[in-house]
Amino acid sequence: GPAQRLALPQSRRLSRARRLRRQWEGDDIDLNAAIEVLIDRRLDLAPDARFFMRPGSQPCASSTLVLLDLSASANDLASDAGTTVLDLEKQAAMLLAQATSGEGDRIAVHGFCSDTRAAVYYYRLLEAGAPVATALGRIGAAQARYSTRLGAALRHAGTLALRVAGERRAIIVVTDGEPSDVDAHDPRYLVDDAREAVLELRGRGVSVHCVALDAKAEPQLRAMFGFRGYRIVTNPAALPQALVRAYARATP
Repeated sequence: GPAQRLALPQSRRLSRARRLRRQWEGDDIDLNAAIEVLIDRRLDLAPDARFFMRPGSQPCASSTLVLLDLSASANDLASDAGTTVLDLEKQAAMLLAQATSGEGDRIAVHGFCSDTRAAVYYYRLLEAGAPVATALGRIGAAQARYSTRLGAALRHAGTLALRVAGERRAIIVVTDGEPSDVDAHDPRYLVDDAREAVLELRGRGVSVHCVALDAKAEPQLRAMFGFRGYRIVTNPAALPQALVRAYARATP
């Protein structure tokens, strides 16, 4: 198994009374979150509309779907040590699933790639609530090929996420760059399509975040996921910890 050990943020284990921030509804406004929504709307981006606060005690049960980009570019080397982006994506997903087992939260790990709009491949590597050990082989054997039609994959992931029980639902996309496909001649089309998918999911109560490895794709990431809906990892080795931070933010 992987030698790296991830620790969840301590705040997730506290049961004392506290203020729950970034909620879909509540008695008070979370001012920082509300400011971010206003900035996103001004920039015509996809806002995360959770800007309320409410009193709480224990963390609510959550269901998180980690969606891995399995397009061919993930076969690129991520370090001089010969590790590929795909290797890091799979390691990060497995570490998060192992770190959260026993915490009461449900984790799913799915992957996608595409070969035109007529062929979007979607892989259910670990189902929510299933023992992590039963899926390590499937995650480890996942291969990367073809392209990245993110909007279509997000819509399918959202349909699956909404079927799983949980007071809070989240999707975390792990990708090495912006969406692309061989039949999309306007590069902006797939970005706009993914942005609409994100808006639709957030409107249905699903939190959507992204962890990305390509700083050059920041304009596209911001357009798709909003002002603070994404995190760029400049050091690929830090991807597992960045995924944990995204998980903590998506399921506060």
